[in-house]
Amino acid sequence: MEHDQSGTLNPSILGDAAAQRPARGPLGAASSTEKGAVSEQARLRQGIMHVRIRHFYCTLEEMANPSLRGLPFVVGTGTGRPNEPGRVIDASPAAVRLGIVPGMPLRRAYRLAPRTLFLPASYERYQPVLQRLRERYRACSHIVESVPLADAFIDLSGSPQPVTSPILLAQQLSSEIAALGLTALIGIANGKTIAELAALMSRKDGRQGILYIPPGREASFVQSLPLSLLLQLHGSEPGPLGGREGESEGTGLRAGSSELEGRGERLDLEALAELVAHLRDFGITTFAQVAPLSPEGLERRLGRLGRWLHQLARGEDYSLVIPDAPPLSQNARIRFQHAADADETCAAIHKLGGYLAGRLREQRLKGRVVALLLWPARPRRDTRHLLLDEQGEEAMLHEGEGAIGGQITLERHTDEADILIHHLLMLFAHYHRSGTRYLQVLARIGDIITAATPYYPPAARARGRPTRRLDLSTRRLNGERQG
Repeated sequence: MEHDQSGTLNPSILGDAAAQRPARGPLGAASSTEKGAVSEQARLRQGIMHVRIRHFYCTLEEMANPSLRGLPFVVGTGTGRPNEPGRVIDASPAAVRLGIVPGMPLRRAYRLAPRTLFLPASYERYQPVLQRLRERYRACSHIVESVPLADAFIDLSGSPQPVTSPILLAQQLSSEIAALGLTALIGIANGKTIAELAALMSRKDGRQGILYIPPGREASFVQSLPLSLLLQLHGSEPGPLGGREGESEGTGLRAGSSELEGRGERLDLEALAELVAHLRDFGITTFAQVAPLSPEGLERRLGRLGRWLHQLARGEDYSLVIPDAPPLSQNARIRFQHAADADETCAAIHKLGGYLAGRLREQRLKGRVVALLLWPARPRRDTRHLLLDEQGEEAMLHEGEGAIGGQITLERHTDEADILIHHLLMLFAHYHRSGTRYLQVLARIGDIITAATPYYPPAARARGRPTRRLDLSTRRLNGERQG
């Protein structure tokens, strides 16, 4: 699979007098009307879409064996036999009505419903469908985090096309998934957890499987939900709840975020179940009851997970989508409409560095290798190539024999524009010869890694030692309930 991405920029951004039409490239200058349209599109493109496929395993098993439709059956790990160690991967709707849920031990599921059919997972049958699903996810955005097995988080800020309406995009994706014989639940919000909660509620109250939470409505939505809905979060266990390290505003963790920095363990659903049960002992069963409580009191009682829960109850969800695999490199190129001198070429390099830095930050990536390619108007005889293979022949560049350039490996990975621009200009100063003009210039950032540090909400504090009540708000809430 080709991960390398490249872009071509309009030379009119460099102030070329011969270019009379307005620039339309990613770096093009725009009028105030065009800037307003761009800012509006950027606002609409903010958001995270969570796609959950209902009964993925069981649906594919029914497609392979139609006689299973309507019957209670379970897809389990290993051989799938209830007399062997293993867990339930998926349960049919009829089996769910009998009390069987994914993650349950197979032996317990058999005790609950001994007449249920137990089947092993057939991963060879699932793989082609999974590949098609992932292709459709990537068509929506290049920032996709997969949640085993078929679910995903999609960051709409990485959409290749302007998103005029998140709902229309979700409807199109839902139709494409339905064409595969599957049913999707889609939630859209500004954070991963709230988007997943929206997906869980997308079939309630007559909704058709799509629920969009506009910015500013997160708190009112979350506070209408019961705390027990936390136990249905799939993405919070295998898929980390993202956070960006060191970010104090914007989309990262905000006030108090230093106390919620990630740990190297995943959120345990058992810890969430204990949290919900513990709050139920105090009569707290909804997010609306959590919101007025003191975050300090929740943290004293429940550990740092209590503060995370308080933020969620107030509609504050700053989790980020962490891409599955970063691209091999990021490229951007400017082709001049005339032979550009050194000053014009330096201006172009400055624009390229800023553009690539912005693209890295958008995708939450960082690069370490900075490369520059130049195409002189009159190729020199001592042309240098970027990379050579073991036989001394050109290994990467097949775009033109007249290209010159090189690369620099930085001490650390970065997405800072100043650093990238500085090293690109250093490369230009090394390879430029006085009087040389250029037809095009290309900047490349390689050795890319994912910059977003996974954030896992911490486990709940053990209930063994005695602690005080949550706070005065909790006591007041209990007193009102008793009255």
